[in-house]
Amino acid sequence: MPYAEIIIEVANRKLDRVFHYRIPAELEQAIRLGSRVLVPFGNRVVGGFVTGFIEKTNFDNIKDIIKVRNATTFCTEELIKLAHWMAEYYMCPLSTVLQAMIPQVNNYVPTRSEQGVKLSINLQHHEIMAKFKNAPKQKALYEQLSTEGHMKVADLLNKTGASLYSLKVLAQKGIVEFYSWQEKDALTATEDPLPLTDEQQISLKYIKEAIDKRQFTTQLLWGVTGSGKTEVYLQALAYNRAYGKQAIVLLPEIALTEQMIERYKKRFGSEVVAWHSNLSSKKKSEAWAQIVSGQVSIIIGARSAVFTPFTNLGLIIIDEEHEGGYQQETAPKYHTREVALKRGELNKAVVLLGSATPSLETAYNSSIGHYQLLSLKTRVNRKPLPAVKIVDLRDELRQGNFSIFSNYLKQQISVRLETGEQTILFLNRRGYNSFFICRDCGYTIRCKACDISLTYHASSHDLRCHYCGYRQPAEKVCPNCGSLRIRGFGLGTEKVEQEVKSLFPEARIVRLDNDVSNKKGYRQELLKSFQEKKADILVGTQMIAKGLDFHNVTLVGVISADFSLNFPDFRSREKTFQLLTQVAGRAGRGIVQGEVVIQTYLPESDVLLYAQKQDFNEFYQKEIILRKELNYPPFCHIIRVLLMGENEEKVAKVCQGFAQLITSERPEIRDLKILGPAAAPITKLNNMFRWQVILKSEDLEKLRQFVAACLKRYHEQDYLAGQLRWSIDIDPIGML
Repeated sequence: MPYAEIIIEVANRKLDRVFHYRIPAELEQAIRLGSRVLVPFGNRVVGGFVTGFIEKTNFDNIKDIIKVRNATTFCTEELIKLAHWMAEYYMCPLSTVLQAMIPQVNNYVPTRSEQGVKLSINLQHHEIMAKFKNAPKQKALYEQLSTEGHMKVADLLNKTGASLYSLKVLAQKGIVEFYSWQEKDALTATEDPLPLTDEQQISLKYIKEAIDKRQFTTQLLWGVTGSGKTEVYLQALAYNRAYGKQAIVLLPEIALTEQMIERYKKRFGSEVVAWHSNLSSKKKSEAWAQIVSGQVSIIIGARSAVFTPFTNLGLIIIDEEHEGGYQQETAPKYHTREVALKRGELNKAVVLLGSATPSLETAYNSSIGHYQLLSLKTRVNRKPLPAVKIVDLRDELRQGNFSIFSNYLKQQISVRLETGEQTILFLNRRGYNSFFICRDCGYTIRCKACDISLTYHASSHDLRCHYCGYRQPAEKVCPNCGSLRIRGFGLGTEKVEQEVKSLFPEARIVRLDNDVSNKKGYRQELLKSFQEKKADILVGTQMIAKGLDFHNVTLVGVISADFSLNFPDFRSREKTFQLLTQVAGRAGRGIVQGEVVIQTYLPESDVLLYAQKQDFNEFYQKEIILRKELNYPPFCHIIRVLLMGENEEKVAKVCQGFAQLITSERPEIRDLKILGPAAAPITKLNNMFRWQVILKSEDLEKLRQFVAACLKRYHEQDYLAGQLRWSIDIDPIGML
């Protein structure tokens, strides 16, 4: 095709359309669907994406594509369809979607130590040997490769004593060929499938039947913690691979990806590769080269792995599907689950959702038959769920115990130290103190860029904003009244670590949160050390609440269960139940039954009582009634229109004007509810003031069309609107 359809890499809705460019003869072989290119645009050069090819164009003065930015970047026709769907569904420019979908990777050029070599033809032995007359080194190279099959170039040359020149001569003769060698080439599967419980066998049977049908199917694998969901995933992947199909395995956090990749490689060897944003530039380029060349059939990764350009996709697994980490926080604000479901539909693939505590929306869809429900109600080897005890911290205060540990929890930690068993202490808040306040005038030290109290970190003796990263030295004198009585209050994981060291000086204690896990490889080293019983107590935030399987952990202590219950978010009860149930599931995964101690000032909360029983079904039955009464998802859809700008008065004025326009339009949406305009719960972030309008309706399609039309009309009639940042969230996970 002589012309390419290009989407310009500019986040401007007015330019959100296809432009035609001529493909120069010298670039014909390099350009493919999804290629990142440079093109002339007006009086400047801009980036763009190739989204199609055409033979003719009705436009005059068509300009040439200047350059292909990366010859290995590509996507599929299916992904282009997916990008168009995402742009419409999430109400954002197509170029923004393509930027998220198509990675910026370097062309991977292996060094000599990273090159492999293998025999490239299958001639008769005597025919090949005839080519080595008077060439003993070439003969030695051939014979070594005949034995080994394929080798690293450096290893082959060392073993034979031959030169690189001799090897290149063999390549010129067509006897061997070079390729990119990674350690994965030497990696073979070392682990056999594990025997399945009756429940696992039944679930796997239904998954296999869905794969056999080769049509789009969505299944929910609900299983209590420790019930063996991962083994079901592994055997489903093996079955999918037997069909010659490819698979994507999605995990909510990069940390879980790093931990799980080794387990999957033990089962599938070289066919597995990781993909996530924490990969180095080199590792990302190597992984992309493996994907492009078809060397791998299973991708394991976080959100962006859902865009892997597989051409024969048969299975998508979303583990811990309820997790908020699947929601993209910047444009395009997609939810990975929804994108995976659309990919499943486009590829006629099976989408398998897994969780011990599914989201209310997923559980509801399974209850009405939209998703097939597969249940694992018991732990592997029929291990009992841990016993859960709720401790009323108000009673502790009345008894004169002002420690952050209840007497009962201290006693149980001591017992574990005596028996050589391990303990996990969970608090979903990092730092030492939650805020700094003056006891005389009540002044609280807040972030200069955000409407947030600063958190005190004892390790660095500074105050930090956990939203924008602002730091300042800890105040010794109140900036407002000059008092010396300025102190930190509240608690975080640093304080928990310090207090447990004070109470149990003989214990070996490690802490895992974002403050200590930024160093490359530290998280894996720490978890490996804990796995090997080189530490007695692990203190951490939600990153230790899921995906960890330590058989010697028999006690989990939840320091405070109340934080998330009080968030101004209709999902706060759901998130609290999920988090407590998940962290409780870390206990008792070995031979000894586990115990969980939940400390709270709200022991009468029904959410905590459901978590105590670890009964998702009972929690779901209560919560789904509340959602219906309040008309929240899954019984309606929500669109949140968020405005941001540096001038609060201007932001408020534009938001109010937009809300008036919406109200005056009176669309044909019977159940439309409009909340706002109002300041967002966090009114200021990164020096940007934030106001919002929230719209609710059962009919998402009509709601999206209405909001899109109102946005267009308002931008046309109010010039101030174009000076602000607008963010559109479809069914947002967080409302702060």
